[in-house]
Amino acid sequence: MWSKPDLALADDLIDKDYNPSWVSIDAVGPDQIKHEIEYFRSVFPDLKYEIVDLIGSEEKVWIRYKGKATHRGNAWGFEPTLKEFEYEGATILYISPEGKVVDRWGAFCFYDMFTELGLVPPFWELSKHFGKGGEN
Repeated sequence: MWSKPDLALADDLIDKDYNPSWVSIDAVGPDQIKHEIEYFRSVFPDLKYEIVDLIGSEEKVWIRYKGKATHRGNAWGFEPTLKEFEYEGATILYISPEGKVVDRWGAFCFYDMFTELGLVPPFWELSKHFGKGGEN
């Protein structure tokens, strides 16, 4: 769904009640994931994923991936940098007995992505931007 993108797949793969609690989008089911994909691709239109590792059972699918994209859209208060970057992440898909995705847990580091794009200082340099006790 994400790399092509093929939003129609969401109707086949995503449960109608899909609504991960950590995702703040006013939609549920296939519409939720379609919105998320559309938004991310508006920021990174050439986004491509490579699956590094994939392990599945009847109830869960674990995916480790690499993403590659160019920052071409406004998002999170940042103007496009037009820089290409790569990142890694992991996702666990929770599968219903009917074979649909009912929940998802995912992790990748936005801060690392913003650092690679030159939008924020590297984590180890943050202390240079704050005085004692976190004061400027």
